[in-house]
Amino acid sequence: MEQATQATTPTASTETTALADPRAAYKRVADIAQRIIDRLTTVMPNAVEVYREAGAYGIRLHFGLGHTAGRGVLEVAHIADVEATRDSTMVGTEAWIECRAVVEGVHLVARALVTQEDADQLMQRTTAPPAPDEADTPPAADQQPVPLGASVLAQVPAITPIEAIGGGQ
Repeated sequence: MEQATQATTPTASTETTALADPRAAYKRVADIAQRIIDRLTTVMPNAVEVYREAGAYGIRLHFGLGHTAGRGVLEVAHIADVEATRDSTMVGTEAWIECRAVVEGVHLVARALVTQEDADQLMQRTTAPPAPDEADTPPAADQQPVPLGASVLAQVPAITPIEAIGGGQ
């Protein structure tokens, strides 16, 4: 019986080799998603999805519901240098605001569900969201807080005497 005199070296399995490229692609796309998120100043997405479809990876940013969520989509559109759009097929009180872009060769979608009124307001915005240093400026004069003593609520008594309600017994 003859034995091998040379030590055999294990070869990489085809499974490991096949995972190398998709793993690297996934990490690259996840890094792009993280860089976009790092630039957001308005709101963070509720969910970040790195997905694979038809052999290519993409990113979906889900901002959730409401006006603030819509502002997040507008900010992503500004970062990606694309226009946000409004889904015109929605019927009822809600509308989707979304942006679609290709960032460094990766498909990106950011979405939020907002009321029709919020969609009207958000889609009319032509300026970029404020930079972090602009957000620290005090509100305009018409948006200044009302001193508590001058507010309408200050004129309402906290405790209503029983005599005034039912004549007291």
